[in-house]
Amino acid sequence: MSVSKLTHVRHTPLYAMLLLALSGATRADENAPAQPQDAKQLQQVVVTGTRSTTRTVAESLSPIDILTPKDLASTGSTDLASALGKLLPSLDFPRPAINDGNDALRPATLRGLSPDDVLVLVDGKRYHTSALVNYNASVGRGSAPVDLNSIPISAIDHIEVLRDGASAQYGSDAIAGVVNIVLKKGAPEGGNSVTAGGGVMDKGDGAQNGIEGSVGIPLGGDGKGGAAPGWLRLSWNYQNTMNTNRAENADRSTTLAGAPNPSGIPYERYGDPAVKTYQSLLNFGYGLAPNVDLYGYLDLSRRDVTSNGYYRAWNNTDRNVAAVYPNGFLPQIVNPTNDYAAVLGIRGRTAGGWNWDLSADYGQNDLTFDIQDSINTNLWHSLGYSPTYFNAGAFHNKQGVVNLDFTRELEWRFLPNPVTLAFGGEYRHEKYVIDAGEPDSYYFDPDTINPDTGNPYPGGSQVFPGLSPEVAGSFSRHSEAAYVDLETDLSERFSAGVAARYEDYSDAGSTRSGKLSARYQLTDSFALRGTASNGFRAPSLAQQNYESVVTLIQNGQLAQIGTYRTSDPVAVALGAKPLKPEKSANYSVGGVWQPSNAFSATLDLYQIRIWNQILYSDQIALDEPIGQVTAVQFFVNGAATRTRGADLILNYQWDLDAWGRLGLTASGNYNKTKVLEVSTPAFGRASEGLLTSASPHTKYVLGGDWTAGGFGLHANLTRYGSVTRIGDTPDEDQKFSARWLLDLAASYTWDAWTFTLGGDNVTNQYPTKAALYNVYEDRADGLQYSALSPFGFNGRYWYGKVTYRF
Repeated sequence: MSVSKLTHVRHTPLYAMLLLALSGATRADENAPAQPQDAKQLQQVVVTGTRSTTRTVAESLSPIDILTPKDLASTGSTDLASALGKLLPSLDFPRPAINDGNDALRPATLRGLSPDDVLVLVDGKRYHTSALVNYNASVGRGSAPVDLNSIPISAIDHIEVLRDGASAQYGSDAIAGVVNIVLKKGAPEGGNSVTAGGGVMDKGDGAQNGIEGSVGIPLGGDGKGGAAPGWLRLSWNYQNTMNTNRAENADRSTTLAGAPNPSGIPYERYGDPAVKTYQSLLNFGYGLAPNVDLYGYLDLSRRDVTSNGYYRAWNNTDRNVAAVYPNGFLPQIVNPTNDYAAVLGIRGRTAGGWNWDLSADYGQNDLTFDIQDSINTNLWHSLGYSPTYFNAGAFHNKQGVVNLDFTRELEWRFLPNPVTLAFGGEYRHEKYVIDAGEPDSYYFDPDTINPDTGNPYPGGSQVFPGLSPEVAGSFSRHSEAAYVDLETDLSERFSAGVAARYEDYSDAGSTRSGKLSARYQLTDSFALRGTASNGFRAPSLAQQNYESVVTLIQNGQLAQIGTYRTSDPVAVALGAKPLKPEKSANYSVGGVWQPSNAFSATLDLYQIRIWNQILYSDQIALDEPIGQVTAVQFFVNGAATRTRGADLILNYQWDLDAWGRLGLTASGNYNKTKVLEVSTPAFGRASEGLLTSASPHTKYVLGGDWTAGGFGLHANLTRYGSVTRIGDTPDEDQKFSARWLLDLAASYTWDAWTFTLGGDNVTNQYPTKAALYNVYEDRADGLQYSALSPFGFNGRYWYGKVTYRF
């Protein structure tokens, strides 16, 4: 492949790829006749090869992974974040349990960094973050990231994951990278599908069933066979998933008053929550006039998540009322989480060659805390009654954005090739709201004393005390931003780009960021690329204003832990200060080798330094309780960190003639985070370990796809590297060994039907069991697997599905 053939496409910047995708540029249909391999290698907005687990666009200035619906479907997952965690070595999606609202909104991490250091776009537009702060001692503690599982997989055309700092291009949060979810568009014949499926865990729990699909409808037209000026596409997803339980004692009969319990280990329910998912996404495009298009989408999502707390034993007089629960009770958090997102825009092209795009988007995430099978023991002993079902309050996060963008190719006489100029502005308004729960959910009388302990009975609904009016409130801010981006081919072999952005927040001040990118084609088959940038992440409104009292483990016992705003006098007295934006410096250098149309390889090395990193403090024990609160936490700009790593991706496509085609992939990520400085005493050794050792330093994915006629076989072998739970002292540390997980699937396509049978983790791998000395995993209560496990702890999963295309 000659250099001249490469130069036309290989320097296409990311924003230009997004414009192509948003303008409805037609992708190669999966069922269309195969195109020549060299053409596939050159099309930057489509997947290279038949399957592209963690493949990059080989000719890009920055490393980009491209995933198709076929990739996502091959995982057997029905939620987006789980699928990405299986496909991308640089992305992890752990599955902790007994984590309160964190069971409902789990965070995903990229390159081992905080979940809210990843910017998520949908069709190139900023997506809103969730309303929940991850306050438990698990991966992503203190973050309030995007809920990836609010977007139905059936609506996705492909996903582009930019593994590079991009604050200069997209603004706050893009320190680790950008996940851009590109939606299906148009109403092509044969582009509709409906899939029904189900599965079950090998242990017989976690049963799942659902139906999803996507249908496009032409809008307008002259009725004479001409192309319609518009289209409408509806995608939906319904899933019903039962809970799992991997506690050491899963026999509930041992909870009966006076029942024998030979193991001495209390009953618990420890595993995935029960989830009902309802999703719909409607997107559209319509040509208003030549070179002027109206576009947009509406995404509506609801998940009803029922998760578990610790079992309250019948004889625990502090936390149970025997007259109501003679055998104790399992309190459950019912989290209805509603998510709304909408975009409306108009774009076009002027006679002078300017591309313009004016859009407005709005997003909102609502998370309600309903508590069932619970009780307020303080209320019972104070007034003689207590509900067993409570509304404990709710959190809301809202975001509105207006963007105006311009692009054009300019001819500058002193340069050999056109310069692509992009510039624009953004206005963003954000609002964070905390609603108080019903009075019974937070009632507490400090004078109601338990005679068995001499201390007040715990107040509030068990498992999650209600949010009081004192912590409720509404908080808002706005920001304005302007950016400029230039990119060109400086010669036949050398291209470069530069971007700059200025952003001003009403509460966090102003920031400036820039990025330089370059690529040099050393030979016809080998190129070097590199980037240097600085970035930022403004503290989220949730991190600045979240406040609650929750029930957590403290010194091996359940205790009421309070999170206070940095402006609260309690937090100020303990050293809290107003939060500042995180600042970062990103460097990457990589090589791209493509010796033939059948094989490609990329290797990218990177370093990311973050200053003023926003951390969730340790539990600071109080000498005197504040009400029932015995320890306090708050947010702080507390550390400087450095992350170094590497991404390797290999692709090979093998034409077996009459025996079909075989696609092989091998990819891996190495990353290591080091804390360079801690500027607060409220962030100890165990908390530092959540930054440095809680995510795998290595992750490898080996994939293979064979197709012949209507038959298809898929295999995915993933190695999750070891993780370590760091304790307050070295003798509390525990390392959890690396594990290889094998996923297999077989499919057969007959006419418009495709039948698939598969198994995830078919070798039935579980994490290393927690040790008794590891107080963070609470093995003494039967929680035998670590919440840090990067692949969960459910074991083998079998599934089947049927797809009809029309």
